[in-house]
Amino acid sequence: MKPINQETNSRRGIIRLKRNFGMLYGAVAGAAFAIISWGWDGYKLSVSHAYHPWIMLVTGLMFCVIVGGIAGWLTARSESSLLGVLFWIIASAGFAWLMVALPLQINPAIVSRLDPQLGALVNYDGSGDFSFRFGAALAWILPFALLVGVTQLPVTESAVFAATPFGRIAPLFLCVLLMGISGMFTDSLINAHFRNAISALDTTIQFVADNRDNEKANPALSRELHARALWEVRDLVKQSRQLFVGGYSEDFGELHILVKFEDQWVDCLVLYNQPNLCKAVTRE
Repeated sequence: MKPINQETNSRRGIIRLKRNFGMLYGAVAGAAFAIISWGWDGYKLSVSHAYHPWIMLVTGLMFCVIVGGIAGWLTARSESSLLGVLFWIIASAGFAWLMVALPLQINPAIVSRLDPQLGALVNYDGSGDFSFRFGAALAWILPFALLVGVTQLPVTESAVFAATPFGRIAPLFLCVLLMGISGMFTDSLINAHFRNAISALDTTIQFVADNRDNEKANPALSRELHARALWEVRDLVKQSRQLFVGGYSEDFGELHILVKFEDQWVDCLVLYNQPNLCKAVTRE
């Protein structure tokens, strides 16, 4: 028979292990959501010459790991699946808020701090219907977050007492899958609109830059890419450039993309991913 102190210490060790694993479970779930939501977005922006393309991933990853870790730890500490559901509902609300606030509020604020000149040109008037998009994001996130909350205690219980390394990490694949799917759905709310407009304009700029002195440039491709949108600023177009969303309509169909060629900013109107008209920004 084990001494009472030894049994108490053993129980405390198991409880501590469960809470630590619960925190890890939640943090991994949050990380999976952030990486899927803003990782691919950051990559596509980076290859499209976007301005500071990785800010949203870094910011979102830190936020989601902390919020998910707290939700996972609280669920493990409560040892109640019912309370776990409550904690993950709160976490999903945090994820949904970030999904909308990051591109519309946080990212432009950070970039404006890094580049005050750009900050003076950005015009986000808040017409993006924040509450509606928050509700839509929550609707996509909540079901998956609830599954994470409901299954956390049973799967982490088996992981804590697993005899093999794979048995200990297997539950993490579940939360990665669930929150990863959630992140794929919510990407289309805002990120995809901004990313596709930047990518379309960057492709057109590349075509114009590559064919500056080419009299035999493909006219059909030129029309397809709407190269004429850059006619007024053709002398400013350079291979080196940086693009950032400077403004948007309520439905994100009309976007103003700011393009920096060396020390000159250009404002390009993009309508449903089709470059329409670019004008040089006049310095006051």
